[in-house]
Amino acid sequence: MCELMGMSFAKPIAVNFSIREFALRGEENADGWGLAWYPDQSLAIVKEPVKWRASAYTGFLENYTHQSSITIAHVRHGTTGGPPTHADTHPFSRELNGLDYCFAHNGTIVGPFWELPLGRFKPIGRTDSEHVFCHVLEEVAQRGASLATEDDWRWLHGKLRALNRQGRVNCLLSDGKRLFCYHDIQGWKGLHFCNFWIREKGQRLADAQLGVDLEERESVNHGFVVATQPLSSKGWRSFQPGELLVLEDGTARFSSQRTK
Repeated sequence: MCELMGMSFAKPIAVNFSIREFALRGEENADGWGLAWYPDQSLAIVKEPVKWRASAYTGFLENYTHQSSITIAHVRHGTTGGPPTHADTHPFSRELNGLDYCFAHNGTIVGPFWELPLGRFKPIGRTDSEHVFCHVLEEVAQRGASLATEDDWRWLHGKLRALNRQGRVNCLLSDGKRLFCYHDIQGWKGLHFCNFWIREKGQRLADAQLGVDLEERESVNHGFVVATQPLSSKGWRSFQPGELLVLEDGTARFSSQRTK
């Protein structure tokens, strides 16, 4: 039922760094795929309501060297919203206070969440995911703040946990500067992260010499990859149930559950 992938690196990195391995998950999640990245402060999204391998876009994306410090990818197995449509395909995007926000969700929200206030943000499609995204952004707007401080991150963690009580929530959210990663409070489906140190230009996720040593400092770039299930054989750690991890410039800035 859907899979997520997110990347946060200190310097822009080719989006195809890990997209080939993640794309294999599209065989079991055939209701759509989406890839979002930040070429600069603005957001670029390509998505379709078809299986990854059925799309003419994907061969191009797997080989095109577009650079970004933050990437969000999603493959979808639809549970709400009817037949697959472009409008219902993740990731979703909205602008708030000059920032392009991006959101992808794995799970299903039930109950009265459709009654949550949306304010200025209105869903285009019919999914619970987009509705929840619009609601969270409206709450951010009502606070009159961005998501830039630890107080903001603790507030976001509380908000996501409250929504989690109405269903299953694994999600990735970005404001173009930070990547917010939240794992379901019941540990549903799974969410994992790995810290990478890239020692040479052109290295890829599957390369045998790619560094996963957290103490490695001799590198040309470093950062985190987050995925529903590990994308390689070593170095991956599980999120704790209900954990929010905030990544910025390839560094873990905040965790709601752990000290390091």
